[in-house]
Amino acid sequence: MLIAITGATGFVGSYTVRSLKARGHHVRALVRRTSRREHIAPFVDEWTVGEVEDQQAQAGLVAGVDGVIHAAVDFAASDMPSVHFRRNVLSSLDLLEAARKAEVGQFIFVSSGAAYAQILRDRKLDENHPTWPDSLYGAYKAAVEPFLKAYHAQFGMNTSSWRPVAVYGVAPVVCQSHWIELVEAVKAGKAVSTPAGGKIVHVEDVAFALAAAAGDETVAGQFYNLVDCHMYWQVAAELAKQITGSSSIIEDRKGSGPKNTYDTAAAVAFFDRHGNTIGLRRGLEGVRQYVAQLIQAEEVGSPLAAPRV
Repeated sequence: MLIAITGATGFVGSYTVRSLKARGHHVRALVRRTSRREHIAPFVDEWTVGEVEDQQAQAGLVAGVDGVIHAAVDFAASDMPSVHFRRNVLSSLDLLEAARKAEVGQFIFVSSGAAYAQILRDRKLDENHPTWPDSLYGAYKAAVEPFLKAYHAQFGMNTSSWRPVAVYGVAPVVCQSHWIELVEAVKAGKAVSTPAGGKIVHVEDVAFALAAAAGDETVAGQFYNLVDCHMYWQVAAELAKQITGSSSIIEDRKGSGPKNTYDTAAAVAFFDRHGNTIGLRRGLEGVRQYVAQLIQAEEVGSPLAAPRV
């Protein structure tokens, strides 16, 4: 299949193009003229140059493809409501419509756990839970999803939405990786104190899901929560200390645990169906492996690891 993807040069996108290629797909990537491309060049067959909100670029991107993965987001506009709405919400809907007009059969949208903010106490947090964002970013993701349902129901498109929570993994630019500041502080022997924490998912699991969804008719009209586990960021520092033998002092600021637990049964079943028994089940051992990779990548400038097919 020929799959078009936006946001290909970014964190999730760069892993996704690798995963798509590993599954035998051909990849057409939308990139800005100024975007760095060398880290994904071996995995991209065709380039479309332009901005994601440019309708001419959108038309070129979707022409003749079998599916679209929309992973791009303009974070620079997230503090400007009207600009954010135009560059993210409207551009996403324009791309969805461009795909429909071009008779593209599938549209895969990268949403976010940020679509949830207020959690109702009388039901489980599964994909049927109402979205109730408390940020413009979360509102953007939640705003697009009803149109995915509508395009599936009205036009028969294979549309789906994938909601990852905080995504960790070695980024194309290592210094942008999750918890990098904590790891660096520990390596330097500095004292570390952080009460932060949250739900996490590995970038390889997100990329696997998006690539495996390409051509899968069973995901049509469906939404999926991509969540592995909850952890306090302090744990990343503790793991870095164990691995490096650092003398860093880490203050214990762990809380009582998560207030809410996601129901990921639908996503886990999807992974199982595609033969992936690791995805969304890495737990803290997955974090340990990541911290070790991060330390190595920092030291030797290691490229991204080969993705799981």
